[in-house]
Amino acid sequence: MSIVKRLENVEVESLYSGANSSIWRSHARAHDLAKKAAREEDFVATLVTDGVPLLEERWRKVLGGKGIDVQVAGVFCHGHPQVEFDYPNGRVELADLLVVHRHSEGRSDATRAMLIQAKMSVDGTHKLDPKDPQLTLYTTWPNFEFVTGGLKTGLRQINEKGKGSRYSLVLAREAYPEDIEWADQCPWSGTPAAVNLTASRSLSKCLGDMLLGKDGRLVHFGSSTDQWSMMIKELLEVTATRTYSRRNIGREDVPRGTVSAGAMHFSGQLGLLQIGEKKRHPRSLINRFFGSVPVKQNGDGGNQTPIEKRVDLPEGGISSLIIQTMARG
Repeated sequence: MSIVKRLENVEVESLYSGANSSIWRSHARAHDLAKKAAREEDFVATLVTDGVPLLEERWRKVLGGKGIDVQVAGVFCHGHPQVEFDYPNGRVELADLLVVHRHSEGRSDATRAMLIQAKMSVDGTHKLDPKDPQLTLYTTWPNFEFVTGGLKTGLRQINEKGKGSRYSLVLAREAYPEDIEWADQCPWSGTPAAVNLTASRSLSKCLGDMLLGKDGRLVHFGSSTDQWSMMIKELLEVTATRTYSRRNIGREDVPRGTVSAGAMHFSGQLGLLQIGEKKRHPRSLINRFFGSVPVKQNGDGGNQTPIEKRVDLPEGGISSLIIQTMARG
């Protein structure tokens, strides 16, 4: 039985409000930490670190009583990977954020993913240049090649039609929810690529709908022909071992992964959630790629995340929000 079939309408709305709460909290945290005006990468960094514990806490309250366990992890990496395609100045970031949700029930599982490109906005609108190369990428998805980020070279054709990619406007000022006039009073939007971007749909609704199987693009990790699925798998494989640095919010040389403390007891139960062939990869999605990340306690805004000695690692990967659910019994 899918997650959506287990929930009453009020519980579905609670998923949306839980996502909204974690997004707002992380947005406020970026403003609190910023030494000067917070930028897109600051908001992404706090979303996938500070937002993780609260998102899991709120969703666990809804799903736990319905026989579903949930675990959330986050990783930050700004500026990589970049892709290049046949277009003037056609070298851009693939995305600011990758969201992945995997649900397992019995012997079956389903994974969905979404690439998100963030843009700052004060009034819930943002007009892009019709010739903007990033917009061209997100509206036409031509053949492209990775040129940074530690991914394999060679042309990619992912046949993306919009289910797996969105733009997100990020509110460029600090505001309480009651002062935000965007959809669902959320400081992040999630809308299809267009010249005229609006905040007509919230990122909290996108995240909730991914959990419910209503949004995002399906990923088949075992496929050797689906280039979309192969790309998502490869992105995850090169992401979690790097460090991140956001000097503007006082975080330098910090391990880039975050798993909420409350989720750690759940990791053992997730041992049967695997990617690809079961015998070859006997670990969960999160444990396989994010098993060595530090634990953040009680959504404390990162103050307990240890500062590590600098390790000279090549840049690679993509900022990621990983959500994993499993039906019990």
